[in-house]
Amino acid sequence: MPAAVSNSGWASLTPAELRVARLVADGLTNRATAGVLSISPHTVDTHLRHIFAKLQISGRVALTRFVLLHEGGLAASA
Repeated sequence: MPAAVSNSGWASLTPAELRVARLVADGLTNRATAGVLSISPHTVDTHLRHIFAKLQISGRVALTRFVLLHEGGLAASA
């Protein structure tokens, strides 16, 4: 039987969501994050909504805390 995939918490974030989370935690705006990742700002917003739901948080400050807690520092590169 395959391992269960969690739909909440840090481990549930997809690679794309992790890239967005790291850049936003570094202080980038949605538009700047989109530029770095070559995606649309709308896609960044969608990823953030999914991240916030999975982590049960409501903002960028809480997201930054999660990144610091789970990665031991801010990741400048995604």
